[in-house]
Amino acid sequence: MPESLLQHILRLAGAIEAPVLLASDLDSFPVAAVERLVAEGVLQETADAEEIQQPARFGTGGSLLVRRAAGKIFGVAVEDDYCTPVLLCREDVRQYAVSAQGLIEKIRSENEIGANGLRLDNGIFHIGEKVFNHGSMHVSLVLGQPEAELLLGRLKRLESTGRERVLLTPVELPLPTEHERLFRDGGIHVFALYPFAAENSLALDWAVVGRNPVLKPAPARTTVARKRMTGSPEAVAAVEAYMTARALNRAEFSVQAGMTEPTLRRFLESGEVQRSSFKLMAERMGMTPEALLRGELPDSITRSPRR
Repeated sequence: MPESLLQHILRLAGAIEAPVLLASDLDSFPVAAVERLVAEGVLQETADAEEIQQPARFGTGGSLLVRRAAGKIFGVAVEDDYCTPVLLCREDVRQYAVSAQGLIEKIRSENEIGANGLRLDNGIFHIGEKVFNHGSMHVSLVLGQPEAELLLGRLKRLESTGRERVLLTPVELPLPTEHERLFRDGGIHVFALYPFAAENSLALDWAVVGRNPVLKPAPARTTVARKRMTGSPEAVAAVEAYMTARALNRAEFSVQAGMTEPTLRRFLESGEVQRSSFKLMAERMGMTPEALLRGELPDSITRSPRR
């Protein structure tokens, strides 16, 4: 059976925290499936792509940088490569972001979980309580590929609550045996959403969930090509100055910037983030990506003098 659109999205979300898909990537899926996930808020149109693979109608080719001039869109060579600029259309660069909020609301509505809002705690999204005749279970969701050390810390925090919990993942987590033991000992039920999404639904079989507080063996891990990254030490300094001037902590700024807190933390530590995330962050700070790369700040903010 071919992979459904929702399964495709979950496979991407199991590799990176905030997947972005070109509109053309959705052409192979039924229009009704795309329209449904857009209406449910799982897919949300976002800023146009800054870099794409050369469209098939131009023949084989590599990556193209997207440039605009005289009201038209062009694809130009990447870095030291050379190719004659090609004229693109909007559909070549239009893209959709996978919304964590949309996924969470879909999980809630299709599993009768009463809650609202978006609560993110150290990379774990809290969905709400699933109520049964015999009690209830707290349901959480984790996206991307958590670092082993961070995940271990999260597991210890979950275990220390003493409450029965369900941790949902986009795909099955490939974890060492000692981590599986932590799940079992803490009464944490770990379930992948992927197998339930064949019909573009996220309704779980809760009778199965409640019987199996163990981690299933993981399938072969799907790899996703690493997207081009961007950033600079100057950009990190500018973001930190912006947060200070606006009196924003990391959690508050990550919401404004449209990224998860762990993604922001990695950017502040490494100075790099995916280009699409960097562009969105710059725009929400009120500036261009180029200006942020240079370490500039919006005119409304005065950088504090160094001591």
